[in-house]
Amino acid sequence: MKQQTSSSGAEKKGEWKLFLFLTVFLFPILATISVFGYGFVIWMSHILFGLPTH
Repeated sequence: MKQQTSSSGAEKKGEWKLFLFLTVFLFPILATISVFGYGFVIWMSHILFGLPTH
């Protein structure tokens, strides 16, 4: 069976815009927020419970 492709130029352009938005903006922002969030959790745990001891 032959599969029909209904992707027009506008749809492909929208896909490229979405791809660029995800790779250039969203994923780096989420990665930065997660690293800062993890650092904040570690910092607060040191304030509340003290430094880890051996």
